[in-house]
Amino acid sequence: MSEAMSVGALRLAVIALLAVAAPVFGRRFHTRGEPAVRPHHSSRPVEFHMPPYQPKENDAYVCTGIKVSDLAGTDATVWVTQYRALSDADTAHHMLLFQCDDLTPQQRAAGKWECGHHGVCQNSQVMYAWAKNAPATKLPDDVGFKIGGTTQHKYLVLQIHYAHPLPAPDTSGVELMVSEKPQKYQAGIYLLLDGSVVIPPNTPVTHADVNCQFNGENTLTAFAYRVHAHKLGKVITGYRYNTQNQTLVEMARGNPQWPQAFYPMKHPIDIHPGDLVHARCTFDSTGRNRTTRIGATSADEMCNLYVMYYTDAEKGRSAFACMGENVPELTDALPANSDQPLPPNPLLEEHAKHTHKEDMYNVAATGSSAGAADMQSEQQPEQPELQPIGTVLNPDDYEPGRIAKALGGVQFVHNWGGSAHTFGQAVAVSVDLSGNVVVFHRASRAWSGGSFNGNRLRDTSSPIPENTIVYLRNDTGEIVFQMGARFFYMPHGLTIDHEDNVWCTDVGMHQVFKFSPRGGDGTPQLTLGTKFEPGSDDYHFCKPTSVAVMRDGSFFVADGYCNTRILKFGPGGGRPVRTVGRASSSLLGRPPALDEFNIPHSLTLLEDRNMICTADRENGRVVCFRASDLSATDVTINWQRSRIYGLAYSPRDGGALFVVNGPNYAGNKVQGYVVSVTSKSVTSTFSPDGNGLSNPHDVAVSRDGSAVYVVELNPRKVWRFNVDGPHTAQKKSNVQTSAAAGVAGGVQDPTVEFVKSPDAAGDDSAAPSLSGHAKLAMAALFGVPVVLFVVIMAVLRLRKRNQRRRFFLHNLNDGPGHRKTLDSLLGTKSRQGFEPLATQDLDDDSDSDVEEFIAKIKSRT
Repeated sequence: MSEAMSVGALRLAVIALLAVAAPVFGRRFHTRGEPAVRPHHSSRPVEFHMPPYQPKENDAYVCTGIKVSDLAGTDATVWVTQYRALSDADTAHHMLLFQCDDLTPQQRAAGKWECGHHGVCQNSQVMYAWAKNAPATKLPDDVGFKIGGTTQHKYLVLQIHYAHPLPAPDTSGVELMVSEKPQKYQAGIYLLLDGSVVIPPNTPVTHADVNCQFNGENTLTAFAYRVHAHKLGKVITGYRYNTQNQTLVEMARGNPQWPQAFYPMKHPIDIHPGDLVHARCTFDSTGRNRTTRIGATSADEMCNLYVMYYTDAEKGRSAFACMGENVPELTDALPANSDQPLPPNPLLEEHAKHTHKEDMYNVAATGSSAGAADMQSEQQPEQPELQPIGTVLNPDDYEPGRIAKALGGVQFVHNWGGSAHTFGQAVAVSVDLSGNVVVFHRASRAWSGGSFNGNRLRDTSSPIPENTIVYLRNDTGEIVFQMGARFFYMPHGLTIDHEDNVWCTDVGMHQVFKFSPRGGDGTPQLTLGTKFEPGSDDYHFCKPTSVAVMRDGSFFVADGYCNTRILKFGPGGGRPVRTVGRASSSLLGRPPALDEFNIPHSLTLLEDRNMICTADRENGRVVCFRASDLSATDVTINWQRSRIYGLAYSPRDGGALFVVNGPNYAGNKVQGYVVSVTSKSVTSTFSPDGNGLSNPHDVAVSRDGSAVYVVELNPRKVWRFNVDGPHTAQKKSNVQTSAAAGVAGGVQDPTVEFVKSPDAAGDDSAAPSLSGHAKLAMAALFGVPVVLFVVIMAVLRLRKRNQRRRFFLHNLNDGPGHRKTLDSLLGTKSRQGFEPLATQDLDDDSDSDVEEFIAKIKSRT
């Protein structure tokens, strides 16, 4: 006994010594670059990467494994509560993360192994899936996958599908948020599958029904689902029958031809002990002249429904399974629409380009639900182990009322009720989750040449007294709600996010605001910036222009007029986590570098492509960055001799940008453009009856991609356009943008170029040949004396005739019109000598004068 006490005391002493010595010597215990072990209660990110691997052929499936204790830096049980992919869709087609009991000796020795045709690991269970630049996946609060420590899941395996060869080795991976703090609930997967259905040839409807009574001891709360079938699968539905109150509830309805993703249920559904669960797979074999059975190859079929749930952390289990039809009475009680397919969805169908093989769970129990321990641990050797692909998506995007239409021709809607309203300067437009059109306007206030003294608003005595945000019905255009009275001073940008929150920027207040849906009680949930105080540090803005919000709550701010930068913030705001942007300074020899902005005026997210794009107004271009880290992409679209005010994105039909340009010195037609992101070509232009726009300031597209809305400063209107017909891309790299390209009635369309962006450092070797502004600058260099002479003569003639005297003096002193025109003719973007280009909007008083002044100069030239 004394020896036992001595040994125990010695162990305590060693532990105490290590606890004291570790901070003294600063030693870090970690693997693969992971951070040192944190305190027991803390959450911390750990990264799990593929060892350097360079695929040499198409469709390579590669796995790597790691012991949970090595990854987490502790032998204790850890909980995974969030996942974030460390890759992009250009590199990895998809990634899957499995929790496993063990690896084979060969797998442990290899470090990485081919796993498209061989096993992933022993007793694998999927716990995360990623594809198509999906955002981070966060489980519900107090929920986590329980791994390592006292659990049977001692290993993690990362599988990456490389669709194409890569030019260099890749180390993609996944970041896990782990904690040793026990969660209230553990997450798990309930699998329902059929292994016996026979599908006759040329049969439009064949059902495979799977049902069991849930005999677990603890209630499961289902919150997400995933479906899987092969080519003949049309729809898979899932139900829970409550045996206490005798109610049948639909849990899942998925199209197996869409991406293999976990989709959240609209409401969590409890599965109580004794309840019945059911899955129905519907197949259509029309056109196939042979019989099809369940199997592992692509020539066979499958019927799998995965239900993600959470349950009691200590007593619950992390896996259940059900196989076969065990309650025929429940099958007979299914609703008539149990085999009704979901409507077509071009977005999801475009994502589902690749064929995915999947392993076949070999379940020992066939009469009732079977737990993970009841499953056969040995997999059939001929059955590949490839688990689901995707991430948890929001089903609201894919409801029948919001189903996508193919992008194509854009038609002006005559007599739409919303166009009958007259607003103040209409500066921004967005669409809420109900489809209402939301307009942000300045009511009785206008941005004119005298509104600002430098970057500070002259009159800060009182906010705009009228409502500045108006909700319109998308069908009739009638006003259904208004808000924003006595709050804003100089409205500019507005965005409605995926939770219906209202985000606004005010260039007079130099602030960004987030309001609850429809404004809540009128108090912002979040305020960034200091009221009336412009600045360029992490806590100040200077005339911010636009906001874009990701589904994980992260958001971007275009701090456009003064600071020429884009900032990315975490969901809670605070300090920015990423920043990109600097003032344009190039004069000759090359176009502006990717990060050289001249008023980033509008933002839009291409979240399905991991991109954030900005309308770089005075540079006349759209520039895109990776949304994850604001790094460079090769997507830059130049409108030569034009100014780009607003842009919006629809992911439908492969993705399209809707872009509006504005008044410009070259006399180019002012209109909207539809730009195919996939083919990098202009597919359509739009304006009221094809007659052009006047002063468009912003554009928005409905969530189903079927309607486009444009607001104008003058006339102070909102226009609606419908998107109809098939989307046919012009496969040209440099196209004129309308059927009547060129000069039509004295107004010409600008040439649109799709070019690979020069790097941010301005490497001339990476820059394309002179075009757009560079060519204009070269011409202006030699034409400066002539242009100055013409300008002086025009001014003298105007003064002599006493015409437009007020306009000229107003713009010479403070206004945007004359200075913008003069600077544009000189081709300079320098901040030395002249003031920065057009740091105000064109207002009602100056805009028509600007056009007339330009016309006179052109006629004299």
